[in-house]
Amino acid sequence: MTVAGEDLVVEALAALGCVDRGVIGAAGGQKAVRFVERNNQPFVLKVVAVDFASPETLKRAEREVSLLLDLHVENVVQVASPLVELGSPVRGAAWLEEYLDGEDLTAYLGTPWPWEQAKDMARQVALGVAAGHAKGVIHRDLSSNNVRRLSNGAYKVLDFGFAKHTLRSGLTVAGQPGTYNFLTPEHLNSYSGGPMPASDVFQIGALLYFALSGRLPFPYAGDEPEYFNRLHNGEYPDIGDLREDLSADAIALIRRTLHKQPARRYLNGERLAAALDDIS
Repeated sequence: MTVAGEDLVVEALAALGCVDRGVIGAAGGQKAVRFVERNNQPFVLKVVAVDFASPETLKRAEREVSLLLDLHVENVVQVASPLVELGSPVRGAAWLEEYLDGEDLTAYLGTPWPWEQAKDMARQVALGVAAGHAKGVIHRDLSSNNVRRLSNGAYKVLDFGFAKHTLRSGLTVAGQPGTYNFLTPEHLNSYSGGPMPASDVFQIGALLYFALSGRLPFPYAGDEPEYFNRLHNGEYPDIGDLREDLSADAIALIRRTLHKQPARRYLNGERLAAALDDIS
């Protein structure tokens, strides 16, 4: 994996007419992410490196920007510029996204939330992915690091880089990318067809469970066979045993989102959001 270096960042800043105001997030990873200003307005600059060993990187970046440009909804981060290629031959690519205050959802998890607060988070995330599902887009990587909680209480879905577009064969990533702790049984190829809209529902269910209980339903502790076996078999502590104060309807909803069989879950983000609306 090639990491975007300072030379590419400088080239991206010039290409997009931005002023660098500092690094955003932890160092490392394939993307360089910077807080920048353009015309006195704040944005997030994302830069990826491309070399002969990783031709898929550019395609994935192009796909991510294309998908985000298609999703003009409140609960999905918005792209603020086209993707620009850097160098000749191409050595990288860059684009701008809207600047979001607040922190990734990870920073807020670990202590149980009240039901209404957790429900609101899950509903907003479900509405974000629902916009993708309506266009045939499956996120596939709804980890807590890919949801942003803003200072005003809104939530936005980030990083569609590994999304699968079921309606455009040219926009499909090989394999089943995802994040340990938030994988689905479909990521293990346990069910034919791989990830589907119901897979995003499973990952929202994991976020909801985490928010309500302070723990993950399927934590990964370094033992892949053991983790994969639990995930495949749907073995996790029942939320009703961890939160006896929850209503029967809320418990049933969480159990359904985390069902090991995709067909037994809510069909997509829109159905999950509607189900959440019906539970007080």
